Amino acid sequence: MPSVSHLAPTYLGLDVHKDTISVAILIPDHERPEVDRIPHDEPSVRRLVGRLGDPRRLRACYEAGPTGYDLARLLHSMHVCCEVIAPSLIPTAPGDRVKTDRRDCRRLARLHRAGELVRSASPACGKKRSGTCAGPVPTWSSTAPAPGTGWACSCCATAGPGGAATPGR
Repeated sequence: MPSVSHLAPTYLGLDVHKDTISVAILIPDHERPEVDRIPHDEPSVRRLVGRLGDPRRLRACYEAGPTGYDLARLLHSMHVCCEVIAPSLIPTAPGDRVKTDRRDCRRLARLHRAGELVRSASPACGKKRSGTCAGPVPTWSSTAPAPGTGWACSCCATAGPGGAATPGR
């Protein structure tokens, strides 16, 4: 039976700080993500997305925090599905208090692929800062944009394991 791993999404777990972003890249059919550290600036993020192939096959997530939603807006503008995760709702093992950037981004990528994360409300896609909608909200598609709605994002739907779309949580 031929492999369909080329159709499965690649998951990115991002540990975002003011100056750097630690990135865990979890490609299909792999258990351990590769970890990279990039500067927290637009050209570096664009280079990262560019070297990972089709942006529609990327699923990124990071913890909500003081860096805000600018990274999510940038990723959405590049057609990358990005979810901002509520930190208090990230599952942790009892007694697991060791926090490092590499460990955090790996955990985010694995939990995101498993569908175990809860996103926070995000003004990232097609919405003004006031919270009112600036236009039609796009829907998620595994291969192409929905007719008349533009490119897809995670605002209305979430890609489940294997890339299947499920209603937003």
